[in-house]
Amino acid sequence: MAKVYLPADLSRHTGGVEILEIDAPRVRELQQALAARFPALAGEIERFAVAVDGEIYSDAPYHVLTSESEVYFIPRIAGG
Repeated sequence: MAKVYLPADLSRHTGGVEILEIDAPRVRELQQALAARFPALAGEIERFAVAVDGEIYSDAPYHVLTSESEVYFIPRIAGG
């Protein structure tokens, strides 16, 4: 199962849960599983970039996860 780390901004929607494990083949299914478990996250997690095993992705729905993957949700940084 992939280990998922949520920032404080998101953990307020999870009752304080910041670290959990989810079995998902790709980032998209992981996001869906998070939204199913914590419905308040449904509209929130899309606002975040995703780091998988130390590499940050702005758009990662089809990135493959392994049972050893570490997934972090990171606030997007806007530039100008």
